[in-house]
Amino acid sequence: MNKAWSDPVPYNLRRALFRASVPKEYEKDVPETPGTYVIVEESSETLCGKIIGIGETGLRPRSKPHGLRGRLASTVSHSASERIAKDIKNGKIADNLWVVWYQTETKQEAKDIQDAMITIFRRECKRQPRYNEKIEIHVNPELYISIFVDLKRRIGVEEIA
Repeated sequence: MNKAWSDPVPYNLRRALFRASVPKEYEKDVPETPGTYVIVEESSETLCGKIIGIGETGLRPRSKPHGLRGRLASTVSHSASERIAKDIKNGKIADNLWVVWYQTETKQEAKDIQDAMITIFRRECKRQPRYNEKIEIHVNPELYISIFVDLKRRIGVEEIA
C-alpha cells in the first residue's frame, strides 16, 4: 500500500449532475481501500483557498465499488458531493476541482488522519474547510504534521494565507 498522497485527479460533474465525483476515465486510478481524501479547488493559490473538503471512508464492503473508489468515483451521493455539485451549478465555485487521497489499512486510521488534517487546517486557516460542517478534533495532530506537509506539497502550496 502506498503511504503517500496520490496524484491529483479531476473531481467534477461530468459523471452525474447531482453530485461531484471522479470522472469514469479516472475511476480505476482510485483504489478500493480505506483512506482519507482532500478536495482541492485548483484556481486558488493558498492553502486556505485550495482545500475545500477533507473526508474519509472505510472499506465499504456492502457497496460496489468499495473504499475510496466507492466514495469518490461512483454516482452514489453523499452530502458534501451534493453541496459541491449545487455550488458548481450556481457559480459559487469553479468547476476545476481535484481530489487527492491517502490510502490506509483501516477506517479508524483514515478517520485519525482526517481529524488531524482538519485540526491542523483549522489551526492554520482559522476556520473549517468549506465543505466540512462537523467539527472534527484530533487530540494529538502533531503526530500527523509530516502527512499534512506532504499534502501541501502535493497540492502545490507552501504558505498558508
